[in-house]
Amino acid sequence: MIIERETVSIKRSEWECYVDTPDRVIELVNDAFGVILQTSRSPVYAQQRIYQFCQQKEYRIWGFADSECNQCATDVINEYYQSNIDRWAMLSLKGN
Repeated sequence: MIIERETVSIKRSEWECYVDTPDRVIELVNDAFGVILQTSRSPVYAQQRIYQFCQQKEYRIWGFADSECNQCATDVINEYYQSNIDRWAMLSLKGN
């Protein structure tokens, strides 16, 4: 797993998405996640945004909305922001 200011590179096995997920789908999720991390104002907001992104049908069908992927995203967010949020932190945001 590579998490830098400009790069997010999470492997299939780290995401724990479906084993037959095309590499291009994983690349698209990683790219979107990088943008979300760079443009979010807090770890909880980043979590809300990546969860919403992964709920899109083209990613949900590959398991990106499953609990394993949510935990992976939360772990990456915690590393990026040096935070300690849990998988459900985004539920505390108003408007949910």
